[in-house]
Parts: sequence; structure tokens; C-alpha cells
Amino acid sequence: MEIISHTLSIENKTITLKLLKIENNDREILKKAFVLWEKINKDVKEKLYGARKLNMPEAISEAVVCLELGFYKFVSAHGSANYKTSFDCFDIKTNKRIQVKCSTSTGPSSFGPESIWDDIYFIDFYNSGTIDGNYKIYKIDSNYIYNAKMNKNQTLVDQQKEKRRPRFDIRKEIIEKHRLNPLKIGRL
Repeated sequence: MEIISHTLSIENKTITLKLLKIENNDREILKKAFVLWEKINKDVKEKLYGARKLNMPEAISEAVVCLELGFYKFVSAHGSANYKTSFDCFDIKTNKRIQVKCSTSTGPSSFGPESIWDDIYFIDFYNSGTIDGNYKIYKIDSNYIYNAKMNKNQTLVDQQKEKRRPRFDIRKEIIEKHRLNPLKIGRL
């Protein structure tokens, strides 16, 4: 892994992004982190009766998406007073901001009221309940997300405008409903 700088010019302003480059030889670090996460969850289940398991750390899920799709993990931005930085990764080939959502359960994904992205990806580690390091990565059409129904009268965008954190099951409501195929299938 190495930190790189990437400079953009947006609306006559120069913005410098610090990005983390994930390389194939970092896969072992990700595997070790995944094994530690599994162990923590096993201990939580066995020793803290009824406790909810921990979410997959974004350090793992976002790094896997970067590794598999050639993106860079977002670290920080300078000169960015009006440049929204609530994205997770960055594609230096297209200058697109990437949002990553991950699932290791049947539960919902949440979106902050100011979440922003150009492209959004979903990494699914759940595999019908068998969490063994296998994953599928999907690119999701942003319109599916923005127009997802949160209740009878509101979409995700409607709830974001109210400064709420909308949440829903991406796998069920988008991937299964629209019969999306993964871009990439892999294993840690």
C-alpha cells in the first residue's frame, strides 16, 4: 500500500486528493484482517450472549473493491472547501467518486443525509449465510438507490432532504429485484 496524490481542477479550483493505492501483494493483509474480524465475531457470539455481530470494517470491504476494480481508497482532500468528500474510493482514470456498501447479513445498508458519489458498488460477503471470505461485487445504477422506496410515500432522496439516514436491504430491493449479475466474484 502506498499513499499517492491526485490533483483535480473543479470549477476553477485545484483540489488535491490523498489516496491509498491497494496492490495485489496487499491481499494477504486483507485476508489476515478478515480472519481477525471472523474471530472477533465468533467471540462476541459465544461470550457476549445475544450481542450483535460487528459490521465488516470498511478498511477491508473498501480495500477489496479497490483491489478488484482498480480504484484508490480515499484518505483526504485539500483545497476542497466546496468539494463534498463523503465518498469512499476514487477512480483516477475517470475522476469519479466511488461509494461502497458492504453486507455480511440480511440487514439494511444506511446512507448518510449527505452521501455523495458518481458510482456506487455493493460487495456481498453474505453468500446465503456462509461467510467464508467469498464475495461478489455489483455495480448499482444510482437511480435504483435514489428512487428506492423507504416507505409508502418517500424515496431515499426524500429522506436525505429531511437530514435522515435512510436504510434498506440493497441485496433484496435492488440486486434480487432487478436480477443484477456481479461484476466480480472473488475470495479473500
